[in-house]
Amino acid sequence: MRLKPLQLLTVYVPVLLLDFALSSILTNTSFYTSHLGLSSTFLGILMAITNGIFALLAIPCGRLSDRVERRYILYAACLMLGAACIGLTFCRNSGHLLSVFPGIGISMALFWPAYEAWLAEREGEGELIQRIMLFNLFWSIGMTLGPAFSSYLYAAVNPFRPFYLGGGACLLTLLTIYASRIAQSDPSHSTDQTDASDAEPPEILYPPPPVRATYLHLARCANFVSWFALGVLRRLAPKLMLEMGIRPAIYGNLMLVLGGVQTVAFLVLGTGYSTRWHYQFTPLLIVQLLAILSFLAIGLTQHTILWAFAFAVIGVSVAFTYFSSLYYGLDRHVDKGNKSGWHEAILGVGIMLGPFLGGISADSALGVQSPYLLCAVAVLIAILIEILILLKNSQRQAHSP
Repeated sequence: MRLKPLQLLTVYVPVLLLDFALSSILTNTSFYTSHLGLSSTFLGILMAITNGIFALLAIPCGRLSDRVERRYILYAACLMLGAACIGLTFCRNSGHLLSVFPGIGISMALFWPAYEAWLAEREGEGELIQRIMLFNLFWSIGMTLGPAFSSYLYAAVNPFRPFYLGGGACLLTLLTIYASRIAQSDPSHSTDQTDASDAEPPEILYPPPPVRATYLHLARCANFVSWFALGVLRRLAPKLMLEMGIRPAIYGNLMLVLGGVQTVAFLVLGTGYSTRWHYQFTPLLIVQLLAILSFLAIGLTQHTILWAFAFAVIGVSVAFTYFSSLYYGLDRHVDKGNKSGWHEAILGVGIMLGPFLGGISADSALGVQSPYLLCAVAVLIAILIEILILLKNSQRQAHSP
């Protein structure tokens, strides 16, 4: 795969910039709620409302992007998130935050399904697995740097600097998407498009459709619980660690570890070697079991080095489950906007429930480290559901002629 530098800039940098903006906003909001004296339960409710809107609108917005030029939807998403950044600098109480955050959920529902479908349909820019790898690399870098920069910039005397930074990143996102017209015309309106199955050769020998559908369900279940846990780590943990006496910069460093390992894992998953792991349950099971051990370590200890190892393992698990869910949902499907919408809606529900339930748990008698134990239980439940899905598929195959 050979991409010109301008193509890389205009196609993949927008996802880095937008995730940088989003993650810096959410991290800083978590810190800011402690500054305002708001509870973890309120923070969980705030994030749940935002991600609930995102999950509710992701599917219809994905379908809308199959009918309307996707770039216009991306413009609207950037402008809405930038407006939310400006609005957050004026927030001084819980009511103000509740009035601004729904706009963030709407902007995410507009952006992600449209962007993923826009990326998947681009011709002449490498095989699908390579495009997904680059997409994952860039959003992972943005999601890694956002919390780190926000943690380093946060100060109680001036808690709004990360919001300004996020607003600037939204503006740059819009400009780079607009510049893609110069780099290459939008393939969704090209007259010489070829069918996706002809444009790129198959990377592996595909199993029958029922088996493919089963593994798509397995991947979505695993990805759901991964983002349940990420919701706790990204939305709730900044506040919890601050209240435990842990400096914001340490949280930023831990997220750098998670994101850095996640980025390396995406590099491996984007190679042809990784295709031998497709349609196998064992690798998916292993990374989830390791994630359970990692959350137990975070929930039962307060050792920074051990936490760093745990965050690294969680990064691998998240990369594997996310890559599987997105790849199985996009490959060889015509309705890419719809499939992207389902992918985003499912992870959106996960990232909604994680902070919500985790915030309630943190304010209970269980203590501020209990949300991490909740994540371990959630991953275990997901594994049991995945085993039931496999058993059901095996029974169906046994009874089929």
